[in-house]
Amino acid sequence: MLRCFFRRASALFRIFCLLFSRFFSEGNDEEDNVEETDQEIEFPVTEERSIDPEITEQPEEPERVEDEQQKSGDDNLDNRLTQQLEAPSDRRIIFPITPFYRRKGTCSKCSIWLGALCALFFLLSIALFLVWVITTDGFRTIGAKSTNVCNTRQCIDIAFRLSSCIDDEIEPCENFYRYSCQRYHSQTADKQMSFLSQLKDESLRRMHSLLSSEEDSRLLPKSARLSRSLYSACMNAVLRSSNAPTDLLTFIRNFPCGPLLRDCQNFHADSYSWERHAGMLDWYAGRYNLIVYDRDVHPQDRSKIILQIKPPDLTPIVGLIERDLIDLARPSPTEFEPLLQLSLRQNLLSAFARDSLLRDPRDVQSQLDEVARLMVDLYISARQSASLTPNTTYMTIGEMFQALPQLYLREFLDAQLSNTYRWTETDMLSIQDYDYFARLSDIMAQTSRQAVANYLLTVTVWNLKQYSYSPRDQYGWRECVDQISSFEIGRKMYVDKASQTIDLPKIQEFLQNLKIDFLSVHRSTPLQYLSNINRLGFYVGFPRRLQNEELIWKPVSQVSLNETDYFDSMIRVGKAERDYTMSQIGTYLDNDDTTTFPISDPTMLYNSNVGAIVIPLAFIEPPIYLPGDEVPMYGIYSSLGITTLQMISKVFWQGLDKTSQLECLDNVFRGFLDANRQRSPNIEPELLATIELADAFKSALYSYAKWQNDHHIHHEKTLPAFDSTDSMRSLMLTFSTMFCSGEGSEPGSDYEAMINTVAENSRMFSIHFNCNNSSRLYNRRTCL
Repeated sequence: MLRCFFRRASALFRIFCLLFSRFFSEGNDEEDNVEETDQEIEFPVTEERSIDPEITEQPEEPERVEDEQQKSGDDNLDNRLTQQLEAPSDRRIIFPITPFYRRKGTCSKCSIWLGALCALFFLLSIALFLVWVITTDGFRTIGAKSTNVCNTRQCIDIAFRLSSCIDDEIEPCENFYRYSCQRYHSQTADKQMSFLSQLKDESLRRMHSLLSSEEDSRLLPKSARLSRSLYSACMNAVLRSSNAPTDLLTFIRNFPCGPLLRDCQNFHADSYSWERHAGMLDWYAGRYNLIVYDRDVHPQDRSKIILQIKPPDLTPIVGLIERDLIDLARPSPTEFEPLLQLSLRQNLLSAFARDSLLRDPRDVQSQLDEVARLMVDLYISARQSASLTPNTTYMTIGEMFQALPQLYLREFLDAQLSNTYRWTETDMLSIQDYDYFARLSDIMAQTSRQAVANYLLTVTVWNLKQYSYSPRDQYGWRECVDQISSFEIGRKMYVDKASQTIDLPKIQEFLQNLKIDFLSVHRSTPLQYLSNINRLGFYVGFPRRLQNEELIWKPVSQVSLNETDYFDSMIRVGKAERDYTMSQIGTYLDNDDTTTFPISDPTMLYNSNVGAIVIPLAFIEPPIYLPGDEVPMYGIYSSLGITTLQMISKVFWQGLDKTSQLECLDNVFRGFLDANRQRSPNIEPELLATIELADAFKSALYSYAKWQNDHHIHHEKTLPAFDSTDSMRSLMLTFSTMFCSGEGSEPGSDYEAMINTVAENSRMFSIHFNCNNSSRLYNRRTCL
């Protein structure tokens, strides 16, 4: 483009000078102060007319005096003009070349005017060039035709994903999800991985390469050497199988037990205290304990760590059984709990008793029924409490004792926590889902102590059996890597490797700009509803403390380990790290750290207690692209941008009335469902997720358009094989193919309807995909 511009300007300049030279040449012949050069003006020769010797022949003559030369030149000019007038009408005439003159003395006025006009034209050309550069971003687009395709490895990966997912035979304006993901669903089931599954897989593979590396262990830090030793022990199936499952059952005998354990001899209902039993188990029962304690921050000082108690999370145990029950039986509300209890006992607990507890399920059927009933009660109660807002209550430990006198919480805290945290009744306490604990006292009053003891036995074995060995579970390197990655000694290896290539300040800057753009999109919302977003912070990647070898090694430095005994070593390392974590209650967090920072788990989460979104290191891997990666910015906005904005939108809509948006989207959403699903009486959960994603999609398009204007870039580099796709359309396709999921495999599914509704709600989608007003996805009304 630049070359073409200069070529045209140069041509115009030559024509301009030629015309003025011709105009002023006639007057200059009459001036006394100029002299014509020896250059002749030649005319074409014709066959019909003889050629005058005086004109054609130029014999060499001695040098003449100046007056004779000027006279001879005038005579020749007259002869040539006479010949030109006498030339026949059909004769082809070539325009003469403007004569060159040399000055005898001072410049003529005409020559001065000619120079001034040429200079003026030159300055005007420069001005026009500068205007072109400023208005069209010319320097960035020079050579665009030859270099406008992004050929980096990351761009090739994106283009490959698009080619593997998009089906061009489907009209995007009729079904955007099918257009974007039809070929994705035609792959084998093992290749239909959601982007979260891809992130998890990438995280595991990176850790696996570190743990299985042949690098000399003597050159590694002590924490890395221990992690590699544990991995080797985990992969030793022969040794592990020789110890299991007796290693787990022997360990459980060290605690109060229930009659479900064959060798349990010390259970006495009259003296049994479930509070003491639950308090002793702590990390061993994990998130399945009746009361789970953890860390939170002080409501007036978000850097000070305080004690938190919260309900159990039984979703990993009960959730799958519940989904299967709903899909197969579709029970009514009155049938749900009895059927869930029965299904839990038949399809889960019976096999668990046989494989893990080595009991015949028929011998302990009544006890398994009691455990199933208690599980359902706790599961339903915790879920109902979580739906209440606000779900965090702050009070002192002494005030909690008074508010819940039916629960002997002092005994619970003294059973284990007091060994690491010296609490007093005046210490501040954070209670998550307070209503659960009010219901827990009622549940415990209606449940036999045997059932409670058996429940705690069951969930503890369930939590620890991952470290034991069972051929039925088919353990492999993925399970071993995942378990070691949950410890900080393993996370440090991951951080040390990834921190060499990640630019956290640049990511933070991008996220802050996203937040500002989100506020701009929602500027019509009353300010009180934007306060949480205004204060919103971001914790990205990892805290700096994970790079401190001395700090990471400290919790396990005094632990006696037999590194060939995988079960025993993992139990000891896990408990040591847990005790050290709880001993930090009463101290202060670093400014880049939070109470929950799952480094190796690719799950973005919102920590309401610190008012921040946590984006762990495992989340910021391809197909999530970061500022500084060798991809166009639409690749970053369509991955990290939309997923972050989706979490911001979730926080934003929590405190708002969504009635009008739900009503607006209801008909649109149902229009993309299959006939049976269209008649479903309640699709509100799916609509809420659609609102959040549609809002994120709209905000991402706005933010990207703003970035384009700020940087004067309206057409970024295209992806290979997608050179005819504009930047905004590339953003939408990169987003939609990344969000392909097995949940949308069936045509007319809720997931498919969500993506199509998100696209239909966007006017930009209709514009860039050229949807006409008869298309299903044509934007007729914007609900957000």
